[in-house]
Amino acid sequence: MTRAPANTSVEVTAKSAKKGYKGLTPSRAQTSMAPAPFAVPRSITSEMTTNDNEQVTYQRALNFLTANEPEKRLDIRLSYKFFQALEEQALALYGDEKHMSKGHAMPSLYPRVEYTATDSRVTIYTAPTPLHGSSAVSLERAISVAVRDVLVQHRKQELSQRIIPVGESTYSSVDEQGRRSTKTPDAGLKYYYDGHTVLTIIIEVGVSEGYTQLKADIMLWMNEFHCRTAILLYNKESPKFVFPSNADTYSISERPALVEAMTQTGRTNPFGPYCYREHAWFGMLDTAVLEVFKRDQNTGTVNNTGTYLVVQNGQMVVQGDRLDIGLTVGDVFPQNDEEIRDIQGERVQLEINFIRNMLASSSYDTAVSRFNHFIGED
Repeated sequence: MTRAPANTSVEVTAKSAKKGYKGLTPSRAQTSMAPAPFAVPRSITSEMTTNDNEQVTYQRALNFLTANEPEKRLDIRLSYKFFQALEEQALALYGDEKHMSKGHAMPSLYPRVEYTATDSRVTIYTAPTPLHGSSAVSLERAISVAVRDVLVQHRKQELSQRIIPVGESTYSSVDEQGRRSTKTPDAGLKYYYDGHTVLTIIIEVGVSEGYTQLKADIMLWMNEFHCRTAILLYNKESPKFVFPSNADTYSISERPALVEAMTQTGRTNPFGPYCYREHAWFGMLDTAVLEVFKRDQNTGTVNNTGTYLVVQNGQMVVQGDRLDIGLTVGDVFPQNDEEIRDIQGERVQLEINFIRNMLASSSYDTAVSRFNHFIGED
């Protein structure tokens, strides 16, 4: 087997014994008709600040970190020195054993702070919705299962045991000036063999309003961490969610009634809106889009190889049994791997029913999660 070129990045686990705070690591079938093309919105503006006084920008980031409101993301630019100070503040606030996720022994994984040395970009994430986290992991599983199906057809199923989920792993690289870039994917796959791993596919999930930042994340994975293939899933919830203005109007005792209301909605309108007492805890899943990026082996450039509209106006728009987004067996193996040489171009297709259920269940879970957070039970 041919080894992939050595990467300058290093994978480190996101959960160390002392520092559970994500980002603070020491180093750290039948083919369906092709989905309709989807035009990427161009009017989306970045929240990144470039002209603010750095101290003011740092304070803004610290305020955002301290508030820790769920479902938020902040992108700013800071020097590496200021990033290190912000990272230390995050550790002081959330990195000790006292800051636990309820029901879990490990400290909370959010908020998370990451740094990109190439453009001095600092990104802070707070706890995402299940539509974000669950969708990423489910998509990862769908790809893994589809690859295994192809391998079984060609009597190479033993190779599937080397395809490993990325999990809660943070990747780190250091540039010539000693600045450390860190990045944690929402999900992904890596290939393990002969004592080393190769990052093959990463998955990033977000909302369409943040497309500019999501695209920057993809480019970081492809250019700095040398990922082979990147998949972007972005969604639009309509109307945009807001919490009720008066917390006293809801109580813990209402949770069974809310769950029943959400269940009834899921049976008839799986993409929402999920309402309880005239408040939408999840609006309609208006849009879901998959976008795939690969590197051209001849030119070395990263290209968008396909954009696929999956949900539009709250309805699935893909037809048939399977969805082809241009993935091949070769995408989940190291480049020029001899053991799949004869099948590396075989298409890997995703089950449409799985994708539908993935998005529907995540919409439901998001509604319930928001209610639990609002009444203080998450």
